[in-house]
Amino acid sequence: FSEEGTSTLYGYRYFDNIKERRLAAWFKWTLTGEIQYHCMQDDFLYVVVRNNNKDQLLKFAIKMDSATFALAENRVHLDHLMSTSGWSYNSTTGKSTKAKPTGLESTNQLAAYDIDSGTNQGRYGLITINGSNLELDGDWSGETFLIGYQFTMNVEIPTIYVTRQEGESYKSDSRSNTILHRASFAFGPVGVYETTLSRLGRNDYTELFEVGLANQYQANSATVANDNKLYSVPIYDRNTNVTLKVKSEHPAPATILYMTWEGVYNNNFYTRV
Repeated sequence: FSEEGTSTLYGYRYFDNIKERRLAAWFKWTLTGEIQYHCMQDDFLYVVVRNNNKDQLLKFAIKMDSATFALAENRVHLDHLMSTSGWSYNSTTGKSTKAKPTGLESTNQLAAYDIDSGTNQGRYGLITINGSNLELDGDWSGETFLIGYQFTMNVEIPTIYVTRQEGESYKSDSRSNTILHRASFAFGPVGVYETTLSRLGRNDYTELFEVGLANQYQANSATVANDNKLYSVPIYDRNTNVTLKVKSEHPAPATILYMTWEGVYNNNFYTRV
């Protein structure tokens, strides 16, 4: 659902397994303009947004189909995605330019991402709008690549408690003394992501993770891996003093599978009634 005149759209995702609802979660999307109308039809979400007094009809494919831009079976994560070519390179300025295509009315950050096979597969850059032209650092002439608006995938991890199963439900011990040492994330397809750790009375700690390391991926290919490693974030603080966020703005995927944590747990020997 959404409210007319805002840019926020809310959704509810769930998964039922015979008699049980195994997964349920709300999510929030921020679109590239003021929403005027939206509807679902088949596996597509259609949204009318308004920018600069111009209305645009956007189509979001909930499931990937033959028209979905993808690299190695991974969806490209940019809004208003379109293919572009015919950029001109100026060796004096070191920039490539092209007239801004119609339909790009938002003030959000534009980015370029190359998914074609060849020497520049996986190439990525931020686009600057200069008057009626788009500008990219470097030589992008002779290339066919994708452009679109960046958006931020941001997941805030709930407060971490020790949990135990009681019957068919799980209960969290919110009154225990729990000190977190580290949290570790496991991803499916992933390229680039960052974590931000906020702790009471301390400065935020942000770390950027690039999964494709040097000498471990093929040259001229996108560094997207179906990863099975655990990447750890050091914490060393009480669980109730900590807020942990996972963020990605890159067009490559960042699919979180699960999180584990390590630390010290003490129930203080309370008697619960």
